[in-house]
Amino acid sequence: MQLSELQRAFQARLLAGRTGIEAQLAGAERPDFQERVDVYAGGYYARLVEALAATYPALQHALGEPEFEHAMHEFITAEPSRYYSVRDYGGRVADHLTGGDTSPRARVLTQLARWEWTLADVFDAVDDTPVGAEALTAIPHERWAQVRFRLRACVRRFVTDTNAVDWWRAARGRGEAPSDFSTQAATDWLLWRRGVTTVFRSLAPDEAVAIDAARSGAPFALLCERIAEQVGASDAPLRAASLLRGWFAEELIATVEPGSDTSG
Repeated sequence: MQLSELQRAFQARLLAGRTGIEAQLAGAERPDFQERVDVYAGGYYARLVEALAATYPALQHALGEPEFEHAMHEFITAEPSRYYSVRDYGGRVADHLTGGDTSPRARVLTQLARWEWTLADVFDAVDDTPVGAEALTAIPHERWAQVRFRLRACVRRFVTDTNAVDWWRAARGRGEAPSDFSTQAATDWLLWRRGVTTVFRSLAPDEAVAIDAARSGAPFALLCERIAEQVGASDAPLRAASLLRGWFAEELIATVEPGSDTSG
């Protein structure tokens, strides 16, 4: 048996319990041989469960360790790791977590898993340097309408309509565990990184649409239009200015891109 064939056979033994490789391994005559081979298979699952628990600690807390371990075993069987880094493994846990269950509990657990994966994604996002409000001083007023604000690579948006974030907070020791798994009114969230710390906060409706417009590359004039649709035309300029100050202060903006001169 060639090395590549041996490797594939050993992988099949670990992932699918497929026999046939035993005769190719040293020590097959020993009475504890089968037990020793099983240690490798069990160790593979155990290490991946540990890695998934590190990514999904709040999910583990909400489910309890036995149910979490069972769910992760099912996930690993359905989707064996094909990544060089174990950090990249587990992004589809939410899709496999509850099957076709549509109960409030299932919805909370699914959103909780997606929330934790998003937090990890924010932490691992590409490093970039935020700019301050002084970046605006070089822009002539006639170009303001076309200015674009490129948000940092770590900025993410999330929407919940359950108490999943309350479950996450409880697992982190930031509050009491909810009494149940429940649905609720939708909440918009903004997640990003300040230094090496991942942070998040809820968004008012007008800021949510402004952030989404900025992320899509919309110019400042369109951001103001989106805000005006939420707060009215008379309040839009002041609200837009206030939001921009906040975005700069919270280190959300990577670059300020001046628009073209449209004055004629």
